[in-house]
Amino acid sequence: MRFICFTAGEENPLFDRMFADLAGDSRVRMVSGLPRHSSALWKLHHKRGLNRKRPAPFRSVWSDKAFEAMVREEASASTGLCLLFNNFSLRFFEPSQLKHWKKDYGVKLVLCFIDRAVSWFSAEALMLTEHVDFDRIYSYSRPDAESMGWEFFDCYYSKAEAEGEGEESDLYFWGSDTGRRKMLEEIFLHVTGLGKKVRMGICYAQGDSPRLPGISYDEPREYEEILKDIAGAKVLLDIIDGKGGVSLRYHEAAAYGKKLISNNPEIKRMRLYDPCQMLYITSCSDIPASFFEEEAAIQPYSGEFSPLHWIDQLEKYFI
Repeated sequence: MRFICFTAGEENPLFDRMFADLAGDSRVRMVSGLPRHSSALWKLHHKRGLNRKRPAPFRSVWSDKAFEAMVREEASASTGLCLLFNNFSLRFFEPSQLKHWKKDYGVKLVLCFIDRAVSWFSAEALMLTEHVDFDRIYSYSRPDAESMGWEFFDCYYSKAEAEGEGEESDLYFWGSDTGRRKMLEEIFLHVTGLGKKVRMGICYAQGDSPRLPGISYDEPREYEEILKDIAGAKVLLDIIDGKGGVSLRYHEAAAYGKKLISNNPEIKRMRLYDPCQMLYITSCSDIPASFFEEEAAIQPYSGEFSPLHWIDQLEKYFI
């Protein structure tokens, strides 16, 4: 069976990085580019506000000829073809074209949500599940998968070696605020008070409270730089606001042999969870100095979260 994986990496290179293991698999064709047009009419026609409950009328006029040729060629050359989308890439494809590919070429359609179902980034993909017959739907969020009747999906991380090592730190966090600023700042003060070095960046900081010295605010970093920072860190910090799927921090801790501090109870249900390596907290006071000082027998990582396992699973399911 053959697979085409539409990563949407043209819009966000991190998606290419997450699924990079698939690039070396002969079964998979990786497609980073997206069917899109520069015209103002196309942008208007694809506004999420117009596509919140049903596809906007006459979207079929934007069906992409280049992607049509690609799918037709792959379908005719293989005994089975499966198209893989994530919620970000799906919004650029026309529902009528997806239905046509399924009916006329016999392709399988698979969708994976790498954002919560309630996220603004999932709105259009969620709507399309009501209008397009997907063969399988996955979510990186176990609560979403259980409540929506989807499959749980945790194989979306491809390990990459950092080119060099960043500044050493006892605790590392770099990410967007998204309602986490207060707790992040409390942890920063608590852990530095324990005499530990914290390297923390809060991007798109919300609120007008004074900014703490020692924290970098509103300084986005490329993922390659974050990987260097991870290499120099002893412990990674994963803080979520509300109920969320397990973030990349969990996968990074497992893949790169780092300890993890998280307020996400879902880590206890994840593969490779190790209470000696991973500390679940509800407040900053749950973090003891000993967690940074005690040695832990880190479990060796063998690619358990690689998307290659997802392809193996899909191939068995469809064949």
